[in-house]
Amino acid sequence: MCQAAEISRHIRRIGRRSFDRRMRMASPLFVERQGEVTRILNEVDRLSDRLHDEFITITEDDYNQFGPELKIVIETLKALRRESRLRPELRRYDERMRQQILDLEELDHDIVEFRIKAPKDKELQRSLSSLKDIDFSYLF
Repeated sequence: MCQAAEISRHIRRIGRRSFDRRMRMASPLFVERQGEVTRILNEVDRLSDRLHDEFITITEDDYNQFGPELKIVIETLKALRRESRLRPELRRYDERMRQQILDLEELDHDIVEFRIKAPKDKELQRSLSSLKDIDFSYLF
């Protein structure tokens, strides 16, 4: 079992920061604070690293705890990216946000497919168990 509670807290913290950032961007008095977006994006990078590190131990219960919040972070990051593309001073973050969105979406998909659905798929389990009996040493 992974540290789902800690991952969940991490996701909520990113969500709050992203939401706060979006509210400031929407304000007509918005003034870019040096490093604010960078801090949010660094936090997202740490979350991605954490999910990669914990991937093998994530269970369905863990995902039920942080999965909905992860989807919110992904959608918030997408909205932040759309809004930042309208502001010339924020366009430099576009590619990094795009990569982070793709990474989080892929992680979310892989967790659902390989950590939740795959163990329940009896046909897949039979296929994998039959592969254990095959000698692949002659290929190398």
